[in-house]
Amino acid sequence: MDTINQSGYSNTIGMRLLESAVQKHGPIFTIEQSKAITQKHQISDSHLRFLISSLASTGKIEIIKRGTYVVTSPLFTEDISPFAIAAALVNPMAIAYWSACAYHGFTNQNPIMIQAVTPKKVVTPEMRKGKAYSPRGRAAWRAHGLEYEFINISAKQFWGFDSVWVSAWHQVNVVDRERTTLDLIIRSDIFGGITAAIDLLEIALEQIDISQLVQYAVRYKTAQVTKRLGWVLEKLGVPDDELTPLIEYPASGYYKIDTKQTKDNASVNERWRVIENLKRG
Repeated sequence: MDTINQSGYSNTIGMRLLESAVQKHGPIFTIEQSKAITQKHQISDSHLRFLISSLASTGKIEIIKRGTYVVTSPLFTEDISPFAIAAALVNPMAIAYWSACAYHGFTNQNPIMIQAVTPKKVVTPEMRKGKAYSPRGRAAWRAHGLEYEFINISAKQFWGFDSVWVSAWHQVNVVDRERTTLDLIIRSDIFGGITAAIDLLEIALEQIDISQLVQYAVRYKTAQVTKRLGWVLEKLGVPDDELTPLIEYPASGYYKIDTKQTKDNASVNERWRVIENLKRG
C-alpha cells in the first residue's frame, strides 16, 4: 500500500473510530473508551495512538489532557458544556464560586472562566513545563477555548453539591445554592472582596433555604465564617430565631468583617464577636 493510500486508509479508520466514540460516549471521550471500540476490530493499541494523533493533527479532535479528547469536527454540532469539560479535566470536582453563582442566577454576569473546587491537587500542563498560567493569581487550565480554575479545598470540606445533567451524556457536580452562598463568606476574596460578596448574598437570600445555609455554616466548623455570616444575615434583615445556631456558636476571638482592611477605629460587636471594619463606598 503506497503512502497516499495508507494515509487515506488511516483517515477512514480514524473517522469511523471517531463516529463510534461520539455515538457511544458523546463529544468527550478517553483513550480507554476508544480501546473498547477498537478491540472489536482488532486494532492494536499502537495503531490506536496513531489514529488519535492523526485526528488531533487534522483538527478533528482536541487533546484536553493526556488520554482525554473533545470532538471539534462537524460530527458534533451542538455546544459542548464547559462544565462537562471541567469534569473531564479533574475528578473529583464541583462547579463553584462565580460559575455556581451564574448557574443559580445570583448574577447576570457571564464569568470569564469556569471555576470549580476539588480536594485533588491539580497540575496544569503549563505547571508541568515549569511555569503556570496564572492570569488572576491562581493557576488556570486552558482547554477548548476557555479557562478553568480548580481551587483546592480540604477533603472534609468537599460537600454541598448536587449532580446535574448538563448534556445527554454528562452528569456534573455543581455546588448547591446554600453552599454557594456560604462560599461568598468563606472565599470573599474570589468575588472581589466582602462588599461585593455581601451584594451577591443579598440577591441569593431570595432563592435559598436560610435554615440550610445556617446548618452548612455550623457544619463548616469555623468561628470566623459562622460569626461573619451571622452578622451579614442580621444586617440583611434575617430574624433572630433563624440565626440562633450562629449566635450560639462558640468563638474564642474577634474577627474582622473585612479581612483586607485594618481594624483601626472600628467598633466591636459583642453579640457577633466581630470587628465592624466594613467600608462601603
